[in-house]
Amino acid sequence: MPGYARLLDAWTPPDSAGDPVGCVATTFTFTPSFFEEECLGRFVGLQSDPVDDKGVFLIEREEKLSQLACAAVLVDQRHAKGLRSLRWDLLSARLPSGILHAKISLLLWSKAARIIIASANLTEDGYRRNREVLGVVDFSPGDEAPIDVIMQSVAFLRESSRYFDPKARKPGPALKRMEDFLSRFEGIIKAWNLSDLSPRSPVKVQALFTGPGRPDLIGAVRGIWKDASPASHAWVVSPFFDPPEAPNRPAKEIWQLLRKRGEASVSYCLVGQETGTSGDVLLLGPESLRARPENPSALIRFEQVDPEPTRPLHAKCLWLEGGSSLLYVLGSSNFTSAGLGLGSVLNLEANLAYLAKDSKQERTAFDAAWIGAEPAPPDSRLIPPPDQGEDSSDSGDPLLPPGFGTATFGLDDTGKAQIELTFHEPSPSGWELFPDDSDTSYLTESGWNANGKPSQFTKIWEEPRPPAGFRVVFSGKEGAAWWPINIANGAALPPPAELSGLSLEALIEILTSARPLYMSLRSILARRETVAASSFLDPHQRVDTSAFLLQRTRRVSWALEGLGKRLEKPVPSLDSLRWRLDGPVGVMALAKAISREARSAEERSFLIVELMLELARRRPATVPGGPSRQEIQAEVKRVTGELQGLLGEASATDSKFQDYLDRTIQLTR
Repeated sequence: MPGYARLLDAWTPPDSAGDPVGCVATTFTFTPSFFEEECLGRFVGLQSDPVDDKGVFLIEREEKLSQLACAAVLVDQRHAKGLRSLRWDLLSARLPSGILHAKISLLLWSKAARIIIASANLTEDGYRRNREVLGVVDFSPGDEAPIDVIMQSVAFLRESSRYFDPKARKPGPALKRMEDFLSRFEGIIKAWNLSDLSPRSPVKVQALFTGPGRPDLIGAVRGIWKDASPASHAWVVSPFFDPPEAPNRPAKEIWQLLRKRGEASVSYCLVGQETGTSGDVLLLGPESLRARPENPSALIRFEQVDPEPTRPLHAKCLWLEGGSSLLYVLGSSNFTSAGLGLGSVLNLEANLAYLAKDSKQERTAFDAAWIGAEPAPPDSRLIPPPDQGEDSSDSGDPLLPPGFGTATFGLDDTGKAQIELTFHEPSPSGWELFPDDSDTSYLTESGWNANGKPSQFTKIWEEPRPPAGFRVVFSGKEGAAWWPINIANGAALPPPAELSGLSLEALIEILTSARPLYMSLRSILARRETVAASSFLDPHQRVDTSAFLLQRTRRVSWALEGLGKRLEKPVPSLDSLRWRLDGPVGVMALAKAISREARSAEERSFLIVELMLELARRRPATVPGGPSRQEIQAEVKRVTGELQGLLGEASATDSKFQDYLDRTIQLTR
């Protein structure tokens, strides 16, 4: 229907968007698997199914996420937990009071960008079950766009990110990636030469953010109401309100937006429940909503949101009209003191306001996107909502104390996996760390004390796969806090088992195929199972024709051509370049497979020298905001040196062949 859409479609790139570059999002409640498989999956264009093609899905996910400059989610500390891929960063927002309640997503492709501001959390319920509302701002090079919305959104995300490890003296790797991406986003937007919305545009769009040091939402709305006369009518949609025992400041302050003389009204659109056979309607809202202003002509009305038992109301929006103007505000702010920025406890919230002249066309568009509601029966009774649902600030588990800083997975100087933990100040005594769901302790307070209570504690990680986080258990407390782990860089992550130590034949097939990596791997993995089951029946399958030197040399040459094309693709980040150089289907993987499987020293020397020559010929493309040409060349030079080390002293019995090897090696230096 007009005004309605599937929220997940907002993560699908617009036409001609180009390659995905990076994304940053915020949310209050969070489901990591949903974000990873559904939101990120649409953003980068994952084609495989995480259930039916589990192994292939992991491979495709690794390949595509490795090419992003940044993928990060900032989540309120109460919900920043769960198992996930470390290819994307999970940052917990640790506000001293209030919560991170904003739902804003910033998506960047090479030729398009999008900002999403919504009421929906990044959860299955938020995107697939609840009744939610969202606004989307799209723009690409040369477009007309609301520039203030774009730049204010970046500023808000940067400000919000400072609540991640606020006691740190300098940003850790995950926060640094997010900060660098936001700076890069700003630079790209400036380079795109956007023009602001025309003053003649029928609709003005503005972002309204609340939180510490920011104006409250009522004041911000009053500031953008440009009509000559105040609004006369307001409609409020919110599933949650201040508790019944508290003074309801929002119910009083809303009247500041309306005229003081003449007819004025506020209509609260509430969820209704029928009581048994009597047919009485109970509206989920506190009695304090009936607070009246001094204006004797002011009216308070109640409307019942169209009932949909399977779709709980979670949308938050405000409608004002009067004179010749309409204003529609949507986003994350509940009609509470913390949500509107009116109390001593302030949430971080994000909202989008649409201001338009009251014409038939604009009113029709606004109406289409409004939650359907009808006047409630006059004898309806108000009762407080039973709880705050998924907007509750009580998660049930203890919060991670401020003394625990960042947890980073990386490699030491010898290439061994390690985890670095930072501590800022004394924490509650008797703590112990358990990785993921394991019952095996990784570190205890006494173990940390025995090492001198260092502010940076590093310990080798022995398991093949890194953990997503630590459960932090405190003596005498039920439950566990969650300490998310992020990576130092992409090179620290081991490849999926299916990509580890691929044979030369498999690498040749992948690099010479026009199909995406995950599709090539699907065929290889399926063939492995078939060959394992049937090769003993067919003697012809036991013949490895790839061992014939001339035939294999020709096929390796085709693979080098395919590898070269991969190297020349635009480089959004150094991590993406390192994936192509050091990753499981990269330059070094091919070189090691050649060294392992070469049938002679001459074959090994020739193929590695050809690989060095191919690397020297290729020029990876730079992109705005990405690594510089000098940084790219430094990485290529590093790998060239590693290839020379792997090659050693290339020698051949034929003098002409030896002369070719020597001259080619000299060309690559």
